[in-house]
Amino acid sequence: MIRVALFISGGEKGGSKYQVLKIAEGLKDKVEFTFFTFYEGMLTNDIRDKNFKNYHFKELLPLKKINTILKDEKFDLIHTYGFRGNFYGRVPLWNIKIPVVSTYTSFMRDDYNSKIKGILFEKIDDLTLNIPEIIIVSSKAILDYVKDRGYKKTIKLIHVGIDIENDFYKREDFGLKDDDFVIGSVMRFEKVKNPLFLIDIFYEVQKKKKNSKLVLVGDGSLRSDIERKIKEYNIEDKVKLLGFRKDAKKIYKIFDVFVLTSLKEGFSISTLEAMSTFLPVVVSDCGGVREMVEDGVNGFIIKDFNKDDFVEKILLFKNKDLIRDFGDRNRKKIIDNFLSETMCDETLKVYEEVIK
Repeated sequence: MIRVALFISGGEKGGSKYQVLKIAEGLKDKVEFTFFTFYEGMLTNDIRDKNFKNYHFKELLPLKKINTILKDEKFDLIHTYGFRGNFYGRVPLWNIKIPVVSTYTSFMRDDYNSKIKGILFEKIDDLTLNIPEIIIVSSKAILDYVKDRGYKKTIKLIHVGIDIENDFYKREDFGLKDDDFVIGSVMRFEKVKNPLFLIDIFYEVQKKKKNSKLVLVGDGSLRSDIERKIKEYNIEDKVKLLGFRKDAKKIYKIFDVFVLTSLKEGFSISTLEAMSTFLPVVVSDCGGVREMVEDGVNGFIIKDFNKDDFVEKILLFKNKDLIRDFGDRNRKKIIDNFLSETMCDETLKVYEEVIK
């Protein structure tokens, strides 16, 4: 049994939270994970619910305490995620020799609403960037990003993997009709996800197709701005804001087409989940989407955030045959390339390589 100290903030809601829990659960028969967390949030709640061992720190700089635990526990390796996970998992190693693996799933400077804060945290992260023996990245875009920042050792590309969901809600559960043309997205309501632009796109779509509906699953700091824009466009009766939902994977099936408008993405889990449910996708040309979507084959990639192009491509999926063709290709692509079992197996190989 490999003993891993896994360092992560604890307040995560998105891709990192999903990936960490999926790996911990998928490898629990071969790896003993102990979590080190620093913020209360959805991830810390899930860690406790799933009965993983968890050291949780409330103080600002618990470096000495962490150092003592690491010496006493005799872990085989440390695995870190995100700025806080990297800082608290790398810095306290001044008198301990434990190999470190770090995972990068996003562009760190874009993880924060404050641009200055993002740049500052990235610069601090750079100070310990070359401590890990191996850095795992979730996409080729993140691989290039880590290289450009000056990492000199081994980089492993391990795509995020998902489980296939087969239990779905029906449209009637949300007051939608079978003949509605439903555009959907699952996202955090934050600047980097560009949700206000999606409202602009939908406003144009519904002018051309009257039975259009928009369903957004998620929440965040821009919620009030989204609600305000919906009201300004007078489309309250056409937009459903479902809030954050733990059962989001069960909702995709009510969509006709999934839309991603992000400014940047390391690797979009929501796009993977949509594809796994036979959905066509229309996505912005950002980050790792080109590793999932082939333009014109299983979806459409929109360059330069061209609103008219988004509208045109979304409306193509009025054609049910096109929905079925693209959807079938997407389901196959997920099964062939992006299952959680593969992600777990590849992560275990990294652990074994580091400690051999």
